[in-house]
Amino acid sequence: MTRALDMRSVRLIETTVLVLAGLLLAVATVYDLALNARVNHRLVADLRTWRTYTGHDYHNLTVDRQLLGTSSAHEVVCGNTTPGPPEARTQLCLVIYGPVVGGRRGVHGGWYTTAYGHDERASRYGCFGAGAQGRCPAATATPVDVRPAPRSG
Repeated sequence: MTRALDMRSVRLIETTVLVLAGLLLAVATVYDLALNARVNHRLVADLRTWRTYTGHDYHNLTVDRQLLGTSSAHEVVCGNTTPGPPEARTQLCLVIYGPVVGGRRGVHGGWYTTAYGHDERASRYGCFGAGAQGRCPAATATPVDVRPAPRSG
């Protein structure tokens, strides 16, 4: 009889642990889905902000969430200033953060990058706004040309 009680106690403990683990996984899943929905809402607003700010309806824009920290909710959105393949033209990068209001977010600075510059620090110039502080090299008369060298025959 005591052996049967011991088995029931073990089974009850195991069941309780499994139920708690299942609840933890359910809460984590809901939290993750809610976080993804917030991030997607923010990114759609960032793309709309760039298009409104520049007046260009381009669709090949890049959004960098890591440059300013993934947990900061600050993004850098870059796009060509003239039509052409992505990064083959001078790009305007905007530092965007803040709440979504009217489908857009606030622009707090930015910079231009040279063609084929890949938004690296050395290729940035024309920096403006508080969001660009410390992100650009010292002011130079002309931007650094970082285009790939032509291939020889």
